[in-house]
Amino acid sequence: MANKPVLIVGGICVVLAIASFGIAGSNWSEGVDDFENAEEVEAFIEGPDNSFTYTYTDDDGQGSGGWYVMMDGEYGDVNGNDRTDACEDVAFTITDSGGNDVTGEAGHVICADSNEWRDEWADPVEGDGRIVFGYVCATIDSSEGVKYTCTIGEKYTITSDTQLYVFDKDSYDLQFIDGVLSFIQGGLLGSLGACCCGLGGILVLVGALTGGAPKPMVGYMPQQQTMQQGMMPQQGMPQQMGQMPVQPQYTVGAGIDSSSVADTPVSVDDSPSSVWDN
Repeated sequence: MANKPVLIVGGICVVLAIASFGIAGSNWSEGVDDFENAEEVEAFIEGPDNSFTYTYTDDDGQGSGGWYVMMDGEYGDVNGNDRTDACEDVAFTITDSGGNDVTGEAGHVICADSNEWRDEWADPVEGDGRIVFGYVCATIDSSEGVKYTCTIGEKYTITSDTQLYVFDKDSYDLQFIDGVLSFIQGGLLGSLGACCCGLGGILVLVGALTGGAPKPMVGYMPQQQTMQQGMMPQQGMPQQMGQMPVQPQYTVGAGIDSSSVADTPVSVDDSPSSVWDN
């Protein structure tokens, strides 16, 4: 007989394993989609245009990747002044929702081409005929030398006389991170599902091969090996299974010869009635 409690626990583990595999597969699929979207960098680049407006957000409070300002051109410093020649005379202006000029606070024109820093290192698409030369609200990269101060929920407008492109670095990073997290979650759930599946399989096997003690048959009484004192088995009648043995009936004095018994008279004086007569 199978061990039902063990079988039930094993079945629950198997069901949990199947559910974990399903969720893990979904997370892996989402991770693949996120990575594929992250590879399409052009989807995160707007332009060309002379004006762009964005709202600054920082949900985790750890800083934002911000926006990279780009323009048509090639990297290079022919005159050796540690600045990219193509953007030396290009500028852009940043204003908040109140029309205040916050170019030196929310963003900076870098246009650097030196051993310490080259904007080419931050270019999302190499060799496409565009160069990065400025950054807006890149608070995650703030340092003592270059600091970005932006307010959550504030709208910032980037304008220039030159046709610009803007790379949404923060959205790109979030897309990439989501893909990584989906892969990690899928891996953890897959591992959990494998453990539950193995444990459930073992429990189901053990429950199927083992069980409790068999129940006795209803109405069955084992035959007694010894006779109770003063009881004789009934002759001629076989005892049926499940029935109590029948005690034979005897008549007192049966089988005694009356001729061998002496006649002993009973005294009337000793009877209970004589006592009342006195």
